[in-house]
Amino acid sequence: MKKVISALFVFILASSAWAAEADKDLQSSVPKTTLNAASGYLDTVMMNTLASLELIASTPEAKNGNWKAIKHYLKQLEAVTPGVYFYVLPDGNYYSIALDYTNLNLNNRGYFKSLFAGNPVKGFPIYSRSSGKKSALMAAPIVTDGKVTGALGASVFLDELHDKLNREFALPDEYTWFVLNSEGMMMLDNDSDFIFMNALKQGSESLHDAVSEALKNKSGPVQYKLESLRHGYYQKLPNMEWWMFLAKVEGSKAATPPQLKLSLDRFVPDLQNRLNRIDGSVAALIEKSRVDVKNENEIRGLLNALLDENSDIVEASFVDAKGVMRQVEPREYKNFENTDISSQEHVKAMMKKPAPLLSSGFTAVEDFTAVVISRPLYDSNKAFSGSVNLVIRPELLVDSLLKKTTIPDDYELWIMQPDGMIIYDQDKGEIGRMLFSDPIYADYVNLLKLSRKIVAAPSGEGSYIYLSPDSNEKAIKNAIWQSVRLHNREWRVVLAYRPYKKN
Repeated sequence: MKKVISALFVFILASSAWAAEADKDLQSSVPKTTLNAASGYLDTVMMNTLASLELIASTPEAKNGNWKAIKHYLKQLEAVTPGVYFYVLPDGNYYSIALDYTNLNLNNRGYFKSLFAGNPVKGFPIYSRSSGKKSALMAAPIVTDGKVTGALGASVFLDELHDKLNREFALPDEYTWFVLNSEGMMMLDNDSDFIFMNALKQGSESLHDAVSEALKNKSGPVQYKLESLRHGYYQKLPNMEWWMFLAKVEGSKAATPPQLKLSLDRFVPDLQNRLNRIDGSVAALIEKSRVDVKNENEIRGLLNALLDENSDIVEASFVDAKGVMRQVEPREYKNFENTDISSQEHVKAMMKKPAPLLSSGFTAVEDFTAVVISRPLYDSNKAFSGSVNLVIRPELLVDSLLKKTTIPDDYELWIMQPDGMIIYDQDKGEIGRMLFSDPIYADYVNLLKLSRKIVAAPSGEGSYIYLSPDSNEKAIKNAIWQSVRLHNREWRVVLAYRPYKKN
């Protein structure tokens, strides 16, 4: 094992050497030289990850399927390049560093058949609805006696890789860069919001033409117009089907809209509209499709249409009239099909009185706080036949709404159910806690008193004394709150702030 770990760090040091060389090239301010260094650096980061996975796959521990030993190896890689590291079996079930045996299944993923045919995976794009993470998969098969007995994978987080590249290359403001795969998908971009957009379909005609030509070649000059004229160079990565572009933006770049200061008068309607839109989408698609609940293909078609139309949905399922979850999409959740969930509160409520509902918060299988929007389905005789359940992660929904908003350091946004469950907080460790019963809040008498006032009224304001556990400094905080409502369930949206400056 020591030899394997030592070899892993040889790869890690190689990446550091590339970063130093890239920094040296940047000082010359020559775009072609910088592009060469940047594309080489990115290629090395990704290919070192694959090489490390292949090295681990060659060990006796991996060939014997020893997850405990495999996990120890994978942790060495995770510490260097952030991502989800896993060991997958031939049936698609897999283990991850975070969850150990996940009970999730990957055999429907686009890369799976090729991987288990013995081919490595290089940069397959993956979007996790449950975490909101965009990543690129590097994976290596484990071959024992000529047969693929498993595989090791690393879903490298692209947002973190984007941040790393921006830090390493620190390009002047007049330059932009992006990385495309062979399908024209943005795997990385100077602005992370553009990751996973498609330059061939979602950009200007000029960009489409420039990219189409570039993808036929290994390197060359490029010019296109996107708000303003841009010109530079592109280069294919040495070992991956990725092309990196570096371009100078002529004239002033389009002004970036200023971030808006957080305001409940603006945020609460945005949150209400988002919830209404998801609920309206499921109602409209159910009405349009008029599915036969006995037809599995029709049900799956409806579930996938809902996922395609709503990026906020983590999972969509059909639960029959007896409370059994018959079909689930996306297919990584197939292991949970035919599970009896009739004991869950929102399922019991639906079975007792079929009607649209928003559930209370609960802990999802992937260990995050979730809620369900559910609507009933009826057969041709208008008899209740089951329900469509949509799992939503409030944390991701709210964070996406806050993305273009400035939150001052002395402000705090949190969302609470009337029963005291915190379903959103900027401090992620608070999410899922029960404010009125969790021991960590027991000493905050003023906070508990105000919180009871908050749950009693849909809007209002108040104040409380907050004792900072770090400094034991007492501070007065003011709080205002408003509410969002869907199907007789309310969320209290609270904005707390310090009205007095620190001395």
